[in-house]
Amino acid sequence: MAHVDQNIVEMPDDESVALMPPYRRLIDWIQTEVAGLTDEQLDFDDLSPENEWMWWSIRRQVSHIGWDALVFTSRRCGRLLWPDGEVPAPIVWEDHVMSKAGAKWDRVLDEDLFWDIPDLIAKVEVGISWLERVVAEQPIEMLRADLTSVRGTAFWEYAITTLPRGAGPDPAQAGHLRYSLEASLWMVFYEMLTHVRTIQRLKLHQGLDVAQKLPRVGYLRLPHYWGDTNENGPGMERIPIG
Repeated sequence: MAHVDQNIVEMPDDESVALMPPYRRLIDWIQTEVAGLTDEQLDFDDLSPENEWMWWSIRRQVSHIGWDALVFTSRRCGRLLWPDGEVPAPIVWEDHVMSKAGAKWDRVLDEDLFWDIPDLIAKVEVGISWLERVVAEQPIEMLRADLTSVRGTAFWEYAITTLPRGAGPDPAQAGHLRYSLEASLWMVFYEMLTHVRTIQRLKLHQGLDVAQKLPRVGYLRLPHYWGDTNENGPGMERIPIG
């Protein structure tokens, strides 16, 4: 079975170590970093094309973490969590799930309903509870055998370089990347942690002190996401086929 160690926050290189992310720590990191901030500080952003990392304010960073925790988990793990098809609805799914037609809310939670930080963190907690169920209930062998292939992008091609296994080019489909569920579950942890780091960067940009030291693991090993550079990182343009 998979296990969780609260002190292990990076996918182990040793495949015999069947550890999964300590998702609950994300809630503590978020709460610690946003405590005491004013609305002005929470809502500061910069929409300049060259400052992509500042497009979402601190409030919207938290909202996106909630979106990630809910939407990723329901889509990638829904059949494991709710085999009877009775999927809970903490949000209106059709307003949030990205599709060719677009979504009402672009990778953030419904801002008409979920705007205050406690309400956003409550949604993060729901998604985290689902992720915890997956890693507690599923054998590590299943997480490694469960593979999915998606159309690759420059960002994902860059991000997966931080994983020791479980993600890479799909040998059967040009321009696609193949992930194990084990890798995907670590990736969503790294994704959410990266947005906590972006909250810190937004605070620093406003002349505020950060509240804690975050582990530099996963995507945060890459210069674009820790903040070694403020240049835009690789985008969501698709990997060419052929």
